[in-house]
Amino acid sequence: MLAADGPRGGRVAACSAAAAAQGVRPDMPLAEAKSLVPGLAIERYDPQQDCQALRKLAEECEQFSPCVALEEGVAPESLLLDISNLAHLMGSDAELAARVDAFFTARGWRVRIAVAETVGGAWAVAHFGKEFRIADFGLRIGVSQSAIRNPQSAISHLPIEALRIAEDTAALLRQLGIETVGQLLALPREGLASRFGDQLLLRLDQMTGAVAEVLVPHRAPAALAVGCTLEYPTADRALVTYVLAGLVEQLAGQLAARDQGAVLLMCVLRSADGRSLPLRIGLFEPSASARQLMELIGLHLETVVLADEVLHVEIRAAAVGRLGQRQGELFADRWPSDPHQLAVLVNRLSSRLGNEQVVRPELRPGALPERAVRWTPMTEKSRVMGRESRARKSSARTPALDSRLSTLDSAPRPLLLYPEPRAIDVVCVAPDGPPQLVWLEGRRERIAGHAGPERIETLWWAGESVRRDYYRVATESGSHLWIFRRLTDGHWFLHGVFA
Repeated sequence: MLAADGPRGGRVAACSAAAAAQGVRPDMPLAEAKSLVPGLAIERYDPQQDCQALRKLAEECEQFSPCVALEEGVAPESLLLDISNLAHLMGSDAELAARVDAFFTARGWRVRIAVAETVGGAWAVAHFGKEFRIADFGLRIGVSQSAIRNPQSAISHLPIEALRIAEDTAALLRQLGIETVGQLLALPREGLASRFGDQLLLRLDQMTGAVAEVLVPHRAPAALAVGCTLEYPTADRALVTYVLAGLVEQLAGQLAARDQGAVLLMCVLRSADGRSLPLRIGLFEPSASARQLMELIGLHLETVVLADEVLHVEIRAAAVGRLGQRQGELFADRWPSDPHQLAVLVNRLSSRLGNEQVVRPELRPGALPERAVRWTPMTEKSRVMGRESRARKSSARTPALDSRLSTLDSAPRPLLLYPEPRAIDVVCVAPDGPPQLVWLEGRRERIAGHAGPERIETLWWAGESVRRDYYRVATESGSHLWIFRRLTDGHWFLHGVFA
């Protein structure tokens, strides 16, 4: 079942046949639907996402027809395929429809298909013609050949909602006792036009074929790629750079026209024998600036050697993002505070030093401190880390601590954290008590105060169990340390140093 927000809370947007059999109806309050069907599976209704999915299906259906359109409306639900003069390629209209049905069935879609001479007729039968079930079509819903030749006879018994008219118009017609298309066809056209307007007659004529209905095909956006084949192969780097600059200008124009910017550029230099030299340029933020894109390509080009003569050059925007609106500075002499300047710097450094050398810390939801941060390239999007183990923490404070420990209270984690804990020797008065003495680099340090323990323990299903008791300690020499006892064997480790 699909649920959507309503003026008085969640409401049912659509439901399955099984849910409908138990009393669930569209526009029903969500709470009422849950009471009728306990354990009802509920998904969020997202019209925009549904429309995007339908557009993608339209692009895939171009294998069956050169003209694939979406039905009119804010939230289209149907695809319209013009199969005129295609029967000889597929054998017959029935075979073509069967192939369309098999295509959707193989992908887990349940479809309703109808073939008719008009767009309105096919739409009406697919939505309301339940009795048209043709065995030789192999379809859930089809139209017989006689119905195709005489659409008016096939649609006369259909409800008036099959005309694709407004809900208020359909309700008014039903109040007047007009429930089928055949009853509407029997009425004088002049009276219908004066009472209901021209839209009703237009839909009626479109269904019967009296007025042609033009389909506007959906076309996928053209690929953001440009290329050029040279007249002669060349190893002249200046000439290659000149060709690249012209291609970047074309690509930047395509990006700007779509209000998009490149996030990842793929530049390929191909030689006459078919070998290619790929350049991968990642950006910190989307950009459609030809100057900036060419600068980054030039920096990457400086790091490679043209072993062969170049014959073909191609640039493709492999990943794009929407361009952000930036407000200019009122006083140009001020130091620029625009974050765009950071993006320019990151792009230049990444192109010069490599993506893996310009990184940023990324927090990870892990219990172990040494795994709490991951360094990722700034020109790549942060990846969502998987769920890791949780930490169970408990802390205790000694009654009196040296004043130097007040600094530790404001720093829950040390500024210097070792990648791997270092083994140390510690003396405790009690077997499981707090530390009293610690040996650092061969010298003994007396602990003047401590805070803890803070227990960090990983769960058993996350792998090998880790159990630690951490202490923040201050030594007499002024060192502020972060140490822990490994509970599995009692060994002590130094994990970090506070500033």
